[in-house]
Amino acid sequence: MSTPILTTKLSIPPKRMDWVVRPRLLKRLDEGVRHRLTLISAPAGFGKSTLIASWVHKQQTCPRLAWFSVEEDDNDPVRFLAHFIAAWQTIDVRLGQVAQSLLENPNFPPLNHLMTMLINDLANLSESVVLVLDDYHLIRHPELRGAIAFFLDHLPPQCHLIIATREEPSLPLPRLRARWEVVEIRWQDLRFTREETAAFLKRTMGLALTNETVQMLEDHTEGWIAGLQMAALSLRGRAISEGAIQPVLEMQGFDVGHHDIIDYLAAEVLRQQPAEIRQFLHQTAILDRFNASLCNAVTERTDSQTILAELERANLFLIPQDDQRNWHRYHHLFADFLRAELTDSEQEALHARASRWHESQGLMPEAIRHALAARDHETAVRLIRCGAEDACRDGAYNTLLGWVNALPERVVRAHTDLLVHKGWILYLRGEILTGEAYAALAVENQRPDDLPLHRGMLLAFRAFLSLSRDNPAQAIRHAEEALTLLGGTESFYHTTVLSHLGQAQRLMGDRQTAIQTLRQAIALGQRLRHYLPTLEATGILALVLNQQGKLREAIQACEQAATQYLNSQGQPMLIAGLVYVPLGAMYYETNDLARAYHYLTTGIALCQQMGTVYYALVGQRTLARLYFAQGEIESMWETLAAARALAVNSGNQRRIRKISVVTAELQLRQGHLAAARRTLDDLPASAKSRSEQENLTSVRLLLAQKNLPAAQSLLQQIEQSARRHGRWNSLIGISVLQAVVYQAMNQWEAALDQLGQAISLAAPEGYRRVFLDEGEALAALLPRLRKLAPAFIAGLLEAHSSTSCKSVPPTLQVTPTASNTLIEPLSKTQLSILRLVADGLSNREIAARLTITEGTTKWHLNQIFGKLNVGSRTQAVAQARHLNLV
Repeated sequence: MSTPILTTKLSIPPKRMDWVVRPRLLKRLDEGVRHRLTLISAPAGFGKSTLIASWVHKQQTCPRLAWFSVEEDDNDPVRFLAHFIAAWQTIDVRLGQVAQSLLENPNFPPLNHLMTMLINDLANLSESVVLVLDDYHLIRHPELRGAIAFFLDHLPPQCHLIIATREEPSLPLPRLRARWEVVEIRWQDLRFTREETAAFLKRTMGLALTNETVQMLEDHTEGWIAGLQMAALSLRGRAISEGAIQPVLEMQGFDVGHHDIIDYLAAEVLRQQPAEIRQFLHQTAILDRFNASLCNAVTERTDSQTILAELERANLFLIPQDDQRNWHRYHHLFADFLRAELTDSEQEALHARASRWHESQGLMPEAIRHALAARDHETAVRLIRCGAEDACRDGAYNTLLGWVNALPERVVRAHTDLLVHKGWILYLRGEILTGEAYAALAVENQRPDDLPLHRGMLLAFRAFLSLSRDNPAQAIRHAEEALTLLGGTESFYHTTVLSHLGQAQRLMGDRQTAIQTLRQAIALGQRLRHYLPTLEATGILALVLNQQGKLREAIQACEQAATQYLNSQGQPMLIAGLVYVPLGAMYYETNDLARAYHYLTTGIALCQQMGTVYYALVGQRTLARLYFAQGEIESMWETLAAARALAVNSGNQRRIRKISVVTAELQLRQGHLAAARRTLDDLPASAKSRSEQENLTSVRLLLAQKNLPAAQSLLQQIEQSARRHGRWNSLIGISVLQAVVYQAMNQWEAALDQLGQAISLAAPEGYRRVFLDEGEALAALLPRLRKLAPAFIAGLLEAHSSTSCKSVPPTLQVTPTASNTLIEPLSKTQLSILRLVADGLSNREIAARLTITEGTTKWHLNQIFGKLNVGSRTQAVAQARHLNLV
């Protein structure tokens, strides 16, 4: 469920046959289309909206036009942008689709980023288009105002914006004026002239007045249309009651502000209405817009359609909202006056009725808003619960969070499920500490009479948090307990906790059970249309299958899922990143680097926008290896730096260690032995306490140190574990490294035997990169095993010959020494850090100066030491000065 769109806000006001034609202003609007912006700025009641609508309806060759009537609740950035994009889509449905898909992302992108996407779509239009933003003054959110200013600054030339506002907008008007890019219509321009006043009173209000009376009304209202209309209604009421026109007005009422005049005249007009009409007006004034059915519900009448028709005929400030005249609203000034006449208790009772009507129509956001206005928190909670499952299912997380945030905090804290919704979404948005605090509140505030569903939701959240804290064993306990409570439900949290359980089982090494659990999650998610956990489980399943050596099956599962989640423009939806990253990683293993790069870069971007740290890091680790394979060393280090910063920010030590392991591996491939050793210093001393990848990188370090017996011993331990758990993909890499060890020991037959085992496992599934990454030493052995898999080995030899010139030679062939040239250039960040080291700053001071973490500073220093072939800060500064770097 995306943010619900209230279509009447996007409707162009219908044409009014009895309205005054204003050629002088219509000409100004015609002129404005040739500029970037038309600004119509005047207080309430000067006919801004009516003027624009009249201009729209008179056009015969008008550009394609969209309309957005802004309201108070549009200060929510998600709601505003949803309607802003939807307005443009009334011109072309393709506009803003990518930006639209990001609106409900918990990790909400910067507003200017979303505006840029929309601007790029608008730039592709071949014809002129116009958007009207009516009642723009209601936008008070600073970031929204800034985003609209950004949008206006970068508006394509075929696009035009018309803004109607009661107050001066915070837009770059001086710059627009200097460039002749704005046409301005102010209140002085909008005032009725003598001729327009006469036409309005006669044609619109149906009053035949003397010239003197017209002149008197014009003088005292100063051409203010709302005041003139109220005065005319008052006069017309007196004429009906007294039998003749009696323009006896207390003119002193016009000597004060507009609101005072309206209050005075509105009271006059209202006094002249029958009691039932007065009651109807007061009761329906709490509604932003209404139709006859809604009015019947709120007023408890059955003749609202008749009354609305009478009000429209009487020009009693009733404004149609669609061409069919089904939906209406009152003029804002009149509605404000009517609401002010109601007591708080009366308004709450009316809002309660409005909430019930909207609920019966399935209009959940409006039902919730009216329930909150009625201070009926019990009903609001019930309605939020009714809408929460759909919101989760459709990824409308920001909508759900907005509902919960609208409740008083004491109400949220009294309900476990609301605490879970709020905590989980805040966590996904990157507000980790706040999200965890709400989880703690939910645990603390649990009650014995909590529904099993709500207890299960909390346990599912706790399983998720345990995974994030690198505690898969605890995650399994929470997930299994949650499933006993959620197992019989169709809750979104049921599918989600299955996915998390599968992830935890995988991390604990129970891969067969993980596969079963993940397949169960996928089947349930597909049946219930729980797309996010379904794709999450699909991505994890692909990684598990790949570990088992089932590369082709894993790729097929991800490709099938990826094709199902495209928007109408053929671009991947946000959640597709959950399978794009695994696809990229697996295509890297097949040595299809072009396809791997596409899926990795696209998937990483999608996952970062969605706030999915795990998959973003999986992608960045593989992308760094890909850059190295292509000889793009600077890009490799930039990717690793970004990955480390993301891992550190997550607070998950397992993720930080995974980045360190890849960093050390690539350092070794470049020949930076000392740097790799420092990178791996923080690993546990015992092989049993390290992950498989950490142990394999430790083997590479031992190889580089020429400690072949230790490397061989560690490989034997890793092989036993991999065979015991069926990690056939791992066995390929292990056998390849064993071949390298035997080759270094001049045991050629043993080396060929191990390499042959690796080829036998790799060839049927297409694993290639594991061989190519080892460089020249291994390539020399491949021709002797050609008979095992002729086409496969021929492909490896061809790929190696075409890429070897790009890659840095492997560890066993490079031992750099200090010289007058760098082995590899320093990045801009590394140069900055080196110069600050030379200035005597500590790591903490450098981190503060460059706005990075202290851990990231240490990481960069490690890379600097490796590139300079030094072992300390003092040596680094000395070498840098020798090379004229500082």
